[in-house]
Amino acid sequence: MLPAMRVMGSPFKLLGLLLALQSALLCSPAGAQQAAQSAGETATRPEVVVTGKRKLQDPTEFIAADSRVLGRKFASSCAFMSGYDAKDDDLVIDYIMSFHGISNDINTIRDVAPMGDASGKNTMGDDFAEKPSGSDFGTGTTQAPDAMTPSVQCSNTDRRFAAGRNSIARKDKTLNLALDAYDKGDYVEAMAQFKQNYSKLGNDFSALMLGRMYLEGKGTAVDNKQALYWLDKSVNQRFGPNDRMRFDPKHPQLMNTRAEAAMTLAKVYMVGSGMQRDPRKALEFYEVAADSGYTPATAMLGSAYLSGFAGQKDVNKGIKYLKEAGEAGYAPALFQLGKAYYDGNEVPKDLKMAGAYFTAGAKEGHPGAQLAAARMYDFGESVAPDPKRALVYYREAAIKGVPAAQNALGTYFYKGEVVGQNLETARKLFNAAAMQAQPDAMYNLAIMTRNGEGGAKDLSMAYVWFSLAKQARYPEADAALADVKPQLSQAELARADALLKPGSGTKTR
Repeated sequence: MLPAMRVMGSPFKLLGLLLALQSALLCSPAGAQQAAQSAGETATRPEVVVTGKRKLQDPTEFIAADSRVLGRKFASSCAFMSGYDAKDDDLVIDYIMSFHGISNDINTIRDVAPMGDASGKNTMGDDFAEKPSGSDFGTGTTQAPDAMTPSVQCSNTDRRFAAGRNSIARKDKTLNLALDAYDKGDYVEAMAQFKQNYSKLGNDFSALMLGRMYLEGKGTAVDNKQALYWLDKSVNQRFGPNDRMRFDPKHPQLMNTRAEAAMTLAKVYMVGSGMQRDPRKALEFYEVAADSGYTPATAMLGSAYLSGFAGQKDVNKGIKYLKEAGEAGYAPALFQLGKAYYDGNEVPKDLKMAGAYFTAGAKEGHPGAQLAAARMYDFGESVAPDPKRALVYYREAAIKGVPAAQNALGTYFYKGEVVGQNLETARKLFNAAAMQAQPDAMYNLAIMTRNGEGGAKDLSMAYVWFSLAKQARYPEADAALADVKPQLSQAELARADALLKPGSGTKTR
């Protein structure tokens, strides 16, 4: 089998050759094509097998631009001040690798021979050839080709360090051993392996896990001081633009390691777990998590500045952060914006803006926004009343267990508005909301139970639900109690009292 031909230089040259070949075939005379075809029919054609596999990468070889030591995309790397090189751009690297795998078009280093070898596999060799005799620096010690190219670049010492780190990471098994022990509940062994992994590679995930284990008392006694120590190490790892996570509004709980460590620290300082509460410190870590690309942290910053719960009230900044989170598709931020414009406490009241944000949040599936949007369509606030559209949002919120939405939906089925009347469904919805202490639902359920609508008549339970509605300060509950109490027998009243005061008598189910 002949070795695959590699086109050196720019990947676009390969595309040019393919286009030229296609053009040549299209322009060939028909007779020549037919002759070639008949000649080929007599020859043995090799079978073409598509395996779906790309060229395997040498495990000792790594891309310089992706190294935390050498890559200019990491803020604290040695190449932070070096000029932009298109060959180091992630899109270009991915494009070239899709054709060639690792090739000489990409600056790579082999950790077994970081300074290059006779095979020529180390594509950084060209840089080494240009260094002055006896110098530890590559092209960094020579005159910059132009004023825009900084003269400070990575030294050969940096390259050796990056190669050593890659070699250790390639052979290291401590992280897998740590995770395996953690999954088995052997937290002492897991902690030991996480610590070993961090000492070898400075792995930010190992630092995060150690912080959480000290915080939760897994494999050790709870130690908040050690928890903060390890979580700080995870947060303060080298970080560059490409480390910023891409937020998925469909899975808002997903976050990268840095964001998770920052959010954990923010919670510790906000709650005061084992220490004095410090909302200002929590705000700092919300900013770190937001900077890492975790949109819910951006929304937390918006809420903090809007309300001033962290000691710094700044309405404009709060709205800015909430809008940023809302534009990223984070539904709770859209709901908070809707509330802000609906209430009109911190910003001028604007029902149209509120309705727009509630509707946007409702479309993203936020139950509070669905209830708020339903009410605005139900009562015609800033829009024409639209019971059908209100019913849709009530239903979606009710399915998610929002008691006010369950009660509202129950009224639709009770009255037969928009949907057909169904007293049994109405009673079930009122019961679901009443079990969550929704005052309207408790009163409505009491009425239906007293009258025997949608189910059996039960004066004892009606008395119970009217009493609970009264405790929730429902205005009509007093009159309803005065009406139903005389209708109860002594046995029914005793049963109701047993339910309302379980410790005072025999419980009745």
